Amino acid sequence: MSAHDFDNFPDGEWEDRGELAWNEFDWQQYLKGNEKEIARFLALYLQHKDKPEHLDEVAKLMGWGDEEWAPADEADDDAPPPNTSTETAHGAEMTPFPPDIFDDDFEDAVDTYTIHKHPVFIATRGLYQHLYHTWERFLANGSDPSVNAASAWKFGASLHAGELNSIMAIHALDLGDFTLTICHLKNALSAVNHSLSLLHALPLVNNSAHGQFFRDVQVALFDLREIWLRVMNDCREENRRRAPGEGEE
Repeated sequence: MSAHDFDNFPDGEWEDRGELAWNEFDWQQYLKGNEKEIARFLALYLQHKDKPEHLDEVAKLMGWGDEEWAPADEADDDAPPPNTSTETAHGAEMTPFPPDIFDDDFEDAVDTYTIHKHPVFIATRGLYQHLYHTWERFLANGSDPSVNAASAWKFGASLHAGELNSIMAIHALDLGDFTLTICHLKNALSAVNHSLSLLHALPLVNNSAHGQFFRDVQVALFDLREIWLRVMNDCREENRRRAPGEGEE
């Protein structure tokens, strides 16, 4: 699962987008569609998270082949139109964007690109939603009294720091600044490491509820780390391709 296809992701793409004649209601419908796509990713993730190579499996089920980690509308000119089935790099059938996400009045929305449609954004938002909900349930139902407000705040803040830097990295990626992407993802990885450290320091007891909480959070954090490391590797490769002889420090 590669982060995206750099050759089909030119710099300065926003300059040629033109203006959309959408009002607030239109954009609200678009954002609702995006939330449905994140929910679909998360539902698939929860179904497959205990399997080996589950990130790649979920990516295929979402319709993201190796090259589909680029926005669908940045593909080559011979690509099929939105909502038509085609083959991924893995040989499976995929649909660039599910046809049932938007109402009939918004069929043109599949042609509108924002970072909300980037697979790395969808996966990152879905995994952090999972982490927030898991942490909230733990505090409400199964936490030890020794998990005080300060500890809860520190863990929540570490999750927020990771999510913020990852979203900023996706913005930088969208603008074609791969070095800035790497720097933000380094910060996001530091936040994930901090979250893991705080997770191991929690006063968990030896019961099934606490054990499941620990496993769910640890797996999600490791999955975020794997996604970002793949993106960083692709960014470094692209920097080397664009500037031979120059590497990342």
